[in-house]
Amino acid sequence: MSSGITSSSKNIKDRGSPGRLLMCAPDNFSVIYNINEWMQPQTWLSNSNELKRNAEQEWHHLYQTFQSLEMSIDLVSQPPGVPDMVFTANSGVVLDGRVLLSRFRHKERQPEEKYFAQHFELLKSKGIVVAVDEFPAELKQEGVGDCIWDCKRQIFWAGYGPRSSKEATLYIQKYYGKEVVALELLSSLFYHLDISLSPLNSGEVLYYPEAFNEQSQKIIKERVPAHELIAIDKEDAFNFVCNLVNVGDKIVLSRCSNKLKNILQAKGYSIIEVPVDTFGLAGGSVCCLTLRLDWQSNKG
Repeated sequence: MSSGITSSSKNIKDRGSPGRLLMCAPDNFSVIYNINEWMQPQTWLSNSNELKRNAEQEWHHLYQTFQSLEMSIDLVSQPPGVPDMVFTANSGVVLDGRVLLSRFRHKERQPEEKYFAQHFELLKSKGIVVAVDEFPAELKQEGVGDCIWDCKRQIFWAGYGPRSSKEATLYIQKYYGKEVVALELLSSLFYHLDISLSPLNSGEVLYYPEAFNEQSQKIIKERVPAHELIAIDKEDAFNFVCNLVNVGDKIVLSRCSNKLKNILQAKGYSIIEVPVDTFGLAGGSVCCLTLRLDWQSNKG
């Protein structure tokens, strides 16, 4: 791999580490098509060499940040022709070492499926995951982009509409035997759940109300006590605040307003800002660039 970084292979059952991530170095990242309103192929083409360097620097800073937090990191290689493969969160849903591979809605991303499938089979052979399965062909589901594990409530929050099928939420519930709370996404900008909502380790939930229809907003308020529910404003939403990774009491994100930072710090979290603005040109941020491989349910 041209990044020169080697993948680790420590078993998922080893809980001595704060967590385990799947990442993909941006060896062939670019913005050459438009499948969401954030994507700016013309901006990329006008300055592609500098933007590619920026993306590589930002990604390595993020990688090093997770290393400093003692996260184990596995890497999947990015072949040419799959520029969005850096967004490993979209590769599948993972819980208890069981993987449900994504089925992408747009033809531009569908070639990623075979590469992710091959890599998860490799992780299975190493004992890092225990099972690799697929959604039925007729369903569309884009991994953690639209299915987020809430470790405090022991439920999945699942988005549907722009990218993932509502029927896929039922399949996830059947496959994992865990409750799935389905939320309809309305905004063409906030096309995935992971840029619209984020459950935190201590029970708080960040969300951008305007990303959801009225019924889904009601569901969120019914499931999350008022003192744990944090509605973010447009500024933070457009800075991809919900697209974060929570490691213990640390929150890693690209950018955060001082107002929200103060709220989160008052709740006991430390904020680590790692700007990844170049990936915002493709509609992604910190969470999109990672996939948690270590989430475990409380089986008792």
